[in-house]
Amino acid sequence: MQRFRPQNPDFENTVRDSFSRQPFMMLVGARMERVAPGLCEIVLDHREDLTQQHGFFHGGLVSSIADSAAGYAAYSLYPEESTVLTVDLKVNFLNPAEGARLRARSEVVQAGDILYHLKADVFAEGEGQSVHCLTGYFSMMCLHGRKDTVNLGRTGEGT
Repeated sequence: MQRFRPQNPDFENTVRDSFSRQPFMMLVGARMERVAPGLCEIVLDHREDLTQQHGFFHGGLVSSIADSAAGYAAYSLYPEESTVLTVDLKVNFLNPAEGARLRARSEVVQAGDILYHLKADVFAEGEGQSVHCLTGYFSMMCLHGRKDTVNLGRTGEGT
């Protein structure tokens, strides 16, 4: 992994705070297990309501945790007073996502001033096994001068 220097000295608290305010990740029960400069891991335990008709984790969910891991890996390098948005993503499903949990791991491949390019992989884990079920490439945009906030439907404000 290439070594990156975060622009925000408090990047870990900033990233974890943002993740804790993400309603969709809260809804599905995802948790951030690791964050480092240019890297993020998100874990999600199996629940029946997160599956599709064959009992596998739903593909939209699998790609969503990869997207969040990529976004937060990029965000870990951003300056203070900025936020992150996905610009582009391309994912390939490699195996059914079947297991006790999913682990999404993303790393920054290239960091620019505005666009960051990342790779993410998702593994289905359980019973001593780890099966690679998704790999993808993501482009994230750094929105300079924008505070990372969330509306949650409680005020008239939001991003």
